[in-house]
Amino acid sequence: MADSSNGGRIVLAALVTLVVMMGSMLLGGTVGQLLFSYTIIAFFGLYFLLGVQSTADHTEWAPFVKVAGSLVVVLSVVFAALWFFHFQNPTYTDPVYWLGFPRATAVVVYGLWMPPAILMMFAYPYLFDRFIWKDEQAERFEQMERKPSPSVAGDD
Repeated sequence: MADSSNGGRIVLAALVTLVVMMGSMLLGGTVGQLLFSYTIIAFFGLYFLLGVQSTADHTEWAPFVKVAGSLVVVLSVVFAALWFFHFQNPTYTDPVYWLGFPRATAVVVYGLWMPPAILMMFAYPYLFDRFIWKDEQAERFEQMERKPSPSVAGDD
């Protein structure tokens, strides 16, 4: 059984991340843009952990932390590529095309959208039997389905 204070730590980390994000917007410039990008990535991982908090508190945190960490790593690499290509040609004159898209758009479409979606598509079935589907809950649903619902006066 995991310690329920993990949820409080995640909320605190998310709040700190949001404060840093706001500060990076005030800072502006290249450093502010880079900092903002990476605080978004950190917040996305924390947001995922907040979403699975109740399940993780009742079972274990390790698999969810691994999924969130993998997500953060993938997004960090993709954002690094985006910034690298941006600094190579900040005015986007004479764009280079990859698979039919300008390079930055191709990185977003094929790097920023697809890998996290594929990661989550594989993580969900991996975690489903152990953390999401419970046989006793299924039995309760089946019992509820078999029970006739009481009629309410005036429904006739």
